[in-house]
Amino acid sequence: MSDLPVIRFYVYDTFSEIFFYKINDDEYKVMIDKVNKVSENLGQAIKEVSGVDFPRIAKKFSEIKKKDYAIEYTTLFLTGLGLKPLMPVESRRTFAISGEKQALRQYLDITSFYERRGVVPKVAGSFIHEPDHITTILAFMALLAREEIEERKEGKDFMKTVKEESEFLNRHVVNWVIDWARDVMSDPRANLFKVVCEELAKWIEFDYREISKVLPKVV
Repeated sequence: MSDLPVIRFYVYDTFSEIFFYKINDDEYKVMIDKVNKVSENLGQAIKEVSGVDFPRIAKKFSEIKKKDYAIEYTTLFLTGLGLKPLMPVESRRTFAISGEKQALRQYLDITSFYERRGVVPKVAGSFIHEPDHITTILAFMALLAREEIEERKEGKDFMKTVKEESEFLNRHVVNWVIDWARDVMSDPRANLFKVVCEELAKWIEFDYREISKVLPKVV
């Protein structure tokens, strides 16, 4: 499916933007504009291909104010309170579930992916997130999708990039994000992010299936 890398880029890029905490009004407006544009221009194509409903996310944002977003984000993802650790940081979740050794192993592995490409973890606006924060992880998936698009356009061999997409997806997305998203969805404090996480989980499950058709599962 030739359009899939383009859809993959916009989906990962937009989800990354949503999970990047917005402090000031201008940053929030940029995010809303991006969500609305993707919903309007690609929403139908994304839903037909994957079942992911971006207009549903855009509608949910239209029903709340920035203060609602800020309160929900900080309550769920920054305070560390609640029955389960909901901070969307791979090493912190791994530490809570599997201990320090596994958390360190995962952290070193993810930073090695960034270092091989000379990538600096996502830093913008007024807030800085960890290298293994979900916003950075999804941004890296978007970067890989963009590289695949460019290689296809230039007639280059893009399978090495697809292989890296598969490896990163398996080792740093599928391994924890879906379970984490389900924890968010079941948390009674979640409203906006219940919807966002429902659609994110659907997307990851779809993308995993699609990449697995091209390449065998990389452990």
